[in-house]
Amino acid sequence: MRNNLGFLLQFAALTMLPLLIIWQLEFKFELLWMPSLTMAGVVLFWIGHRLREPD
Repeated sequence: MRNNLGFLLQFAALTMLPLLIIWQLEFKFELLWMPSLTMAGVVLFWIGHRLREPD
């Protein structure tokens, strides 16, 4: 169960980050959002990685 949840979190992060770049290029949102959302993606990926580690 933890492995599946970790996989889904990592998949969401790896899907979200390229979409974030496309979104920024298309809609030109505020500068503060890009590093904040990138860090959120990194944290999401790290949590997924920790869940997938064997006990």
